[in-house]
Amino acid sequence: MSELEISNRAARRLVIDAQLLGAERQSPDRRGILATVDRIIWLQLDPTSAVARSHYLVLWSRLGQYEREDVARLIYRDQRLFEWRAFLYPTRHLSFYRLAMRSMSTNPYWQPRMAWMQANLPLRRQILSRLRREGPLATSAFDGRDAVSWHSTGWTNDRNSSQMLEFLSAQGRVLVAGRSGQERLWDLTERCVPANALVSTASPTKLMREATIRATRALGVATATQIQNMLPYTIRDSIAKTIVSLGRAGELVPARVGSSADGTLKGRWYVHAADVARIPSLERSWSGRTTLLSPFDTLIRDRARAEALFGMRYRIEIYVPKDKRQHGYFAMPVLHDDELIARVDPRVDREKDTFVVNAVHLQPGVKRDRDTGRALARALDDLAQFTGVSRVSIPAGVGLLGLR
Repeated sequence: MSELEISNRAARRLVIDAQLLGAERQSPDRRGILATVDRIIWLQLDPTSAVARSHYLVLWSRLGQYEREDVARLIYRDQRLFEWRAFLYPTRHLSFYRLAMRSMSTNPYWQPRMAWMQANLPLRRQILSRLRREGPLATSAFDGRDAVSWHSTGWTNDRNSSQMLEFLSAQGRVLVAGRSGQERLWDLTERCVPANALVSTASPTKLMREATIRATRALGVATATQIQNMLPYTIRDSIAKTIVSLGRAGELVPARVGSSADGTLKGRWYVHAADVARIPSLERSWSGRTTLLSPFDTLIRDRARAEALFGMRYRIEIYVPKDKRQHGYFAMPVLHDDELIARVDPRVDREKDTFVVNAVHLQPGVKRDRDTGRALARALDDLAQFTGVSRVSIPAGVGLLGLR
């Protein structure tokens, strides 16, 4: 099959639409939240909350104002989402993720963990038995001091109960059933999802094909590696074979993507066959939006991909010493129409009821015009409202960029 030729502009617009960051929005309610997660595959969980927790920001960028409590309801009451390995996934796709859960026991990375679990069968039995009788329970409810210690060079060293719960969750035996403050409450998987989510008549091959198509469509246009990276790493070899199979069947169409400079981007890219027909129109007419992105947003989470498509070399600087940061602790990229035009360094000052813009770092070549400034100002006002503060503070030097 001959390769499709896609300009850089059309590719960016296809990617932005695939990520639900174009002009059209889902409804800002539970139905819209669920549809958004279903489309973009998952929400990554991260404890950093300089502005708000990342998964809330990812939804805000797409939905605007919505009720954060609706996310918890979808997980813990409606059981339409489930939490696994620091991500939120749609429960209706649990059958696919259970393939990854089952593959943990044979994955080389997990062999030492499986051996440690085997050496700690009494702790494993204690946890599962107590959850069956008393669950949901917090990690702190379990005493792992008599276990064979888990050794690591990081914060998990000697946290035996915590690690056993993590590994049982990786295998799909337990899931997060709720939270008490920031502490997770665990329970048996069969009590955290509807009974029908644990029953599947689809073959592993069919589940792999459907998941690969979902990942491709969530990315818009992507290389095989980028598609694989959207799905659990323990089954990526199977996903690689599935990509080849879908290519032969004509469901994934190979493409060459233009770069923002002269030439084309490296590697073979793929577009789902259902998206091919709309590519020519993306070059002619398209509407976008202006919003800010979490550092963990799926549009930019793959840093190399974001740089190739949008020309922004984004790096998160949370762990960089303050005097060595270039763009800020929690710098948020600014999406304006089909370009990443800047990074905003924000801070929420709750004592002063203020969303503080420490700096705006424009990308090279971005025009400092009033229309762009007003669009960014509206996005900042909306984000401030979402974080629960009533005003935005922009230092005078930043105002010279046309923000006000």
